[in-house]
Amino acid sequence: MKILISESQLVRLQENQKELFDMFDTDYLNLLYRNSKKGSKNPAYKLLALRASLENESLIRDLNKSIETLYKFFNRKNSGLLPKILELSLVDRYKTINDLKIVSDFINDADFNDDVTKKQLLKLRNMTEVPDDLEDILKNVREKEYSKYEKGFEGDYFDLKRTSLSLQYKCGDDLDKSFLEKIQKFKSVSKEDFENLLINIKNCVKSSLGEKVVVKSDIVSKTPLYVMDNDVKTEVFPSGSNFEVKKMDVNIDSYLSEFFSIFKQTKNKEFKGQYLEIYNSVIRGLYEWVKGEGQEYLNSIKNNMEGIVYENYTIVPINYIDFYWSNVGQRGCNELRLSIRFRIKPEYQNKTIESYVFTKTSDILEKKELRVSKQEVEKIVC
Repeated sequence: MKILISESQLVRLQENQKELFDMFDTDYLNLLYRNSKKGSKNPAYKLLALRASLENESLIRDLNKSIETLYKFFNRKNSGLLPKILELSLVDRYKTINDLKIVSDFINDADFNDDVTKKQLLKLRNMTEVPDDLEDILKNVREKEYSKYEKGFEGDYFDLKRTSLSLQYKCGDDLDKSFLEKIQKFKSVSKEDFENLLINIKNCVKSSLGEKVVVKSDIVSKTPLYVMDNDVKTEVFPSGSNFEVKKMDVNIDSYLSEFFSIFKQTKNKEFKGQYLEIYNSVIRGLYEWVKGEGQEYLNSIKNNMEGIVYENYTIVPINYIDFYWSNVGQRGCNELRLSIRFRIKPEYQNKTIESYVFTKTSDILEKKELRVSKQEVEKIVC
């Protein structure tokens, strides 16, 4: 069947086609969506919706650049690693852009060209099947990118000081039992016995919450750090100041620490199907209790931390940061996790805060006014 069109219609069709191709050349997320299976479950569709909801231009740029890198790196667009990586990034939408950016940075980082994890990705980028250990590979990617960023501070003005937080769950008669073994005891017990077992874990955790000095840091200052204030060298951070390092945009609400993440361990993954529901019930009970009992613990962390370092060596002083308890982990609400999250305090939304930029060659920081984007005020919990 032939369709007759006018010359003006032909010109318009050609213009539309050119516009489409121009868009596809620059907008890889749109291109990825149009060339993949349609539907709301398509990760590219979800990312398009996420992008449309963003007001922060730097986050939009990060997302676009990351998708471009991933699109060009992975030869298969509709099967294999690329759609799975996009899908995994969407588990926690507050970390989606940062997770994609970390993978993108790793791919583009020539320092990792001889790295075993990058060689794995190169070997897998043509495969149609997703390997069982993809999440472990991506975990290695994140750890290596974060480690490199942290090491970038090491020198005349900072030392590495990597500490972690832990909550004690071993005490009493169950001193040698793992958290998985404790969870297994909850299986098929009465409601009363469930509550008693939960109380036992709470009593153990309570001893950790009572610690007077709680330190969470990645780096510590070896000297005082200064700014030039009206041509006067003024100290802003004393020697011995602890900083947490997070290679992410300052507007992201993310996690500081997670606790009791038994199914992240490869040896425990086989138990997930059988015990996930009871595990979630236990974590939910611990969360409801600790959000009332654990404020002093959060205060102690803040009292022993001077600030958080975001991407581009940008330091945000601790007085702008809000710590809170959550039951959301890296796997979202399907697999709960007792966690501590952090964000810029809601009262600074749409306002300018004072931050500082570190350069490796000086103890004098550059003062920088930072505009905080409008974000969701609600805490991220399930």
